[in-house]
Amino acid sequence: MAIRIDLHVHTQRHSPCSTIDPEKLLRQAVRAGLDGLVITEHHYQWQDRDIQDLAGRAGFPGFLLLAGFEFASGQGDILVYGLAPGDVDRFLPGTPPGEAIAMAHERGGVCIAAHPTRAGMGFDEEILMLPLDVFETQSVNLKPHEQRMAAMLAVKAGKPGMAASDAHHLAQVGMYATDFCDPIRTMADLKEALRRGRFQPVSRATARTGTF
Repeated sequence: MAIRIDLHVHTQRHSPCSTIDPEKLLRQAVRAGLDGLVITEHHYQWQDRDIQDLAGRAGFPGFLLLAGFEFASGQGDILVYGLAPGDVDRFLPGTPPGEAIAMAHERGGVCIAAHPTRAGMGFDEEILMLPLDVFETQSVNLKPHEQRMAAMLAVKAGKPGMAASDAHHLAQVGMYATDFCDPIRTMADLKEALRRGRFQPVSRATARTGTF
């Protein structure tokens, strides 16, 4: 059975633009049929102890909870996974995307183009030259035509496409997610699966529950 993960979620604890209470997050994720999620605050990565504490209080043994961060480069936003929390301060807002991706890769990270075709927040044509690992092709913040454009862009770039909610409100959690073919138990597992492209984007139309 596939492992379903929402890879792009913000909470009000470290992203002022979000209304999601972390204490309610995992309950909503389980209700939405998710097996795991990655909290990706803007320019902040949760400490491991805080992630473990939140997971422990939620009371859902076996649910996968990980942390990455979203970085606003000089041309488009980038999701970064697999770095130490202390490395986040190295990624200054406005840094050229190629420079930021190289810095993340040097530290063993994986980079995803977040909502790359979103109106007013996308990349330019140079995105095809960037060494991104994956493209986000579906989220609540990409309109249907922008999702189609993102999917075509990923194909043109020769990169796999993933789906994630980019949730800033509790009801959005799990509306888009990604199914992984291989077991995902750690961030190392997630990075390997993302690099190998062994996953499939899914939307609420194929969700495991009908709670939305």
